[in-house]
Amino acid sequence: MPVEPQTARALIHTVFDLQRTLRCLAHEHKAHEVGTAEAGVLRMISEFGGRAVDIAEKLNVSAPVLSRHIAELQERGLVARRRDPEDRRAQLLELTEAGTAKLAEVEEARTARLLEFLSGWEESEASACTDSMQRLNDTLRKASQPTARTASLENDDQKEEALAAH
Repeated sequence: MPVEPQTARALIHTVFDLQRTLRCLAHEHKAHEVGTAEAGVLRMISEFGGRAVDIAEKLNVSAPVLSRHIAELQERGLVARRRDPEDRRAQLLELTEAGTAKLAEVEEARTARLLEFLSGWEESEASACTDSMQRLNDTLRKASQPTARTASLENDDQKEEALAAH
């Protein structure tokens, strides 16, 4: 049976409530001097490394926003930039040893706090919640990406516009 509109509405409200709650908790308990956004940047660099533009895309933020975070993290010795050997104009991002250690420290602190909050939960409940949230995230991420056909049409339109401009 397909999802009913009232269920979808309740899910939207629940997700937004969860986001608000997480922001409040993160603000109250800034883990080891690293904010939520900075921790997200550290995690993405740790997982994917590479060019800043690619990290910004994965985080769904603009390049200037990411650049500001990178500058702060670099100043603190947590992130290093190096020239991309394939594109001398681009820079590759990587965590320093201190950045790797800080990310591990932040994630350990977050895990410990969440374990406190989930003290009344069973393992099966937490696992089912994780699976459902991951499925929702995957579904929404897939829906937000243009399909190959749409991307092809957009590229064709851009090519035509570029040709028309010349």
